[in-house]
Amino acid sequence: MSEQIVLRCEDSLEGIFTALFDAFVCKNKMKAPYTDSISIAAGEGEMTLFAREIEVQTDAQKVQKTVYSIQSRLGYPVYDTLLHALCHFAEDRGTAVLGYLVRAFAQGRGISDQLADPFALRVMELSRKVDNELDKLLGFVRFQDLGSILVAQLAPKCNMVPLMMDHFSDRFPDENFILYDENRNLAAVHEAGHRCVLVSGEQLQIPQGHMDYFAVLWKQYFATMEIRERHNEQCQNHLLPKWYRKYMTEWN
Repeated sequence: MSEQIVLRCEDSLEGIFTALFDAFVCKNKMKAPYTDSISIAAGEGEMTLFAREIEVQTDAQKVQKTVYSIQSRLGYPVYDTLLHALCHFAEDRGTAVLGYLVRAFAQGRGISDQLADPFALRVMELSRKVDNELDKLLGFVRFQDLGSILVAQLAPKCNMVPLMMDHFSDRFPDENFILYDENRNLAAVHEAGHRCVLVSGEQLQIPQGHMDYFAVLWKQYFATMEIRERHNEQCQNHLLPKWYRKYMTEWN
């Protein structure tokens, strides 16, 4: 029976990519055939019984090597799928991606179509759920104009900021803006004419401001356009769940 190994890493994309690198190092050192005996745990958690736990320190070079290997050997569409899966909040996302990569590097990118494989199926499920939330948030996010900077606050279930920042960089290349995820203390900071930079930490100070003229105008338009006789709160809750509305101007 193979020894069970748990790689415990920082709860971030960089931390999980580092753990994936270390997982393949451990796998290649094994003399017996690999039997999915390595798992990845992101963030703090309880110690796993009957398994050897290894602490993983986030390493930028390992992150770059892992990303490059996936992109060069499996292609950008596969990397995009895996990135989206890793942005989910599920505790098993790192282990699912590891199992997927073990098979993909051995069999090729066709593993994506082998949904009978539990790791391939799980990665597809996580990626699809993240895609659904991302699609909604790209339309529901609301920026507040604070004069010299635009600020949008979010409270997403999944780690959306890394997936959203390039979209808004393309839309607002000449604007200074911040996308802030309050659940993860993570922000994408964009300076006009430059690329977005991810900033994280407990002490992030996000600029605050008062509702401007256009926000008031939008709220008035939203209220005026409704046909009272056709008000259907059940339909609203289905199309726009309440947890999306926390920072939407028209619902505040």
